[in-house]
Amino acid sequence: MLSNISRGAVSPIDARLMAGERVLWRGQPDRRAYTFRGPWYLIPFSIMWAGFAFVWEGVALTSGAPPLFAVWGVPFCAVGVYFVAGRFWVAAREAERTTYAITDRRVMIQSGAFAPRYIELSLGSLPSPQLEERADGTGTISFGGAYPFQTWGAAGWPGTGRSPAFVAIREAGRVFRVLEEARSGAAGRSRSAWTSAAVASRWPPSTPPTAGWCARASGCSRRCHRPRTR
Repeated sequence: MLSNISRGAVSPIDARLMAGERVLWRGQPDRRAYTFRGPWYLIPFSIMWAGFAFVWEGVALTSGAPPLFAVWGVPFCAVGVYFVAGRFWVAAREAERTTYAITDRRVMIQSGAFAPRYIELSLGSLPSPQLEERADGTGTISFGGAYPFQTWGAAGWPGTGRSPAFVAIREAGRVFRVLEEARSGAAGRSRSAWTSAAVASRWPPSTPPTAGWCARASGCSRRCHRPRTR
């Protein structure tokens, strides 16, 4: 089941697939939802920051203040520009370079606006996923707990790390069900392998035959009975 990626596109995930591994779902973030995610209060805050920085710089340049005052305001202006507009460009660039995948063995995340970053999680040891879904069907599936102050961050802002997640994907509820089915399948295979190994470790019996245990070859017509104990 593939979605959100054109069929002719070559995903960086493909080069990491192992022999016999099946892709159950593969997709990319919704660009708009990914770019403009984050708390709403950062928008007026960023405008206020940029406004104050540019007013400071303008006053410093036109009032004959010492050059240090003008130089002091330059980094604040740069941060204000990034806060108001630059971070959205970085987030949009990262959305284009992010790919998610669920296989029958693991979860795979390829991201990074400038430097590629790859994360994979085995289905057998995957933390309980959490779904956050919006009314339009887009949502985020997180793996593990949130980092401190994670909810304070916004798209494109450095240092606002989060736990591995499928961020701002379409049809998040359906993807979550695919993930749960994959986890159930991996758990079933793990139990079967453990049972087979346990049976193999106990056969042949390490103790000699006892009364009531027939050591003859299969096909023996003799019926052996364990003597009753009183």
